[in-house]
Amino acid sequence: MNRLIHQAVRRDLGRFEAALERFLPGDHDRAAALGEAFAHFDTMLTHHHEGEEKNLWPVIGAPGAGHEGDVDVLTHEHEEIVAGLDEARAAFARLRTSAAAEDAQAAGAGLARLTAAATTHFAHEESEMRGLLEAADPQAVAAALRQMGRDGPMSEGLWFMQWVGDDLTPEQNAQLGQIIPAPVRLISRTVAGRRYARVRQAAFA
Repeated sequence: MNRLIHQAVRRDLGRFEAALERFLPGDHDRAAALGEAFAHFDTMLTHHHEGEEKNLWPVIGAPGAGHEGDVDVLTHEHEEIVAGLDEARAAFARLRTSAAAEDAQAAGAGLARLTAAATTHFAHEESEMRGLLEAADPQAVAAALRQMGRDGPMSEGLWFMQWVGDDLTPEQNAQLGQIIPAPVRLISRTVAGRRYARVRQAAFA
């Protein structure tokens, strides 16, 4: 799931970058759509990292495990992502109502900062996280992983399933199906699928 989430983040960062390159100043419909899409993206990424910090970091950084320094590095990388998110969030919020060239440029700058921070962090997590989890207490790890993603409202969880399941290969879709039961994904498509598709189309088409 962590790799699928990272892929979804990378996918959307690329979509936002391409959309900003095509953006025409004064296009208020596109600006509003990009602002809405970024707000959803912001929520997905923020809650993913908050969930890691709340549930996983205490497990892999437990006293005596010898990995407190690793948690410090991961936390610092999260802080860099937060800084990029803050910059991009403010710029996309302005762009959403102004449709101005300078706000589109500011959104691009914030996006570039966010992309750089996310690229560094994802590479670190994808190379080190499995080893850190295997070195931790297995029961605590299992409990932490079960709790991941369950702290937000149901509406957010239904949106998340559409977001993380967007544009997967057949193999990745099968992997997601092993994690999220088919009936739950059906509910997500029924409740959130049409709105997710509308937001994606308006922002990135």
